[in-house]
Amino acid sequence: MAVRIAYRTFAGGIALAQQSEHPPAVLRAQVTSKGGTTERAILHMQDAHVEEAIVAAVKAAAERARELGDVLGRD
Repeated sequence: MAVRIAYRTFAGGIALAQQSEHPPAVLRAQVTSKGGTTERAILHMQDAHVEEAIVAAVKAAAERARELGDVLGRD
């Protein structure tokens, strides 16, 4: 049940973002209550440097993709 709720929540958020003229950060700010659960989660993720970790992970994957492309492109 929790997984289905999470999927529906993400699907709804994605649909809203795709249909909106506003960037996702603005939409998120519009639904984040001061002192609420979402704000607390966001603050925790900021303190844990989650954004930086995601950016670093994507860069590492892109670098590995380039390496693999170089190896596979030799044939």
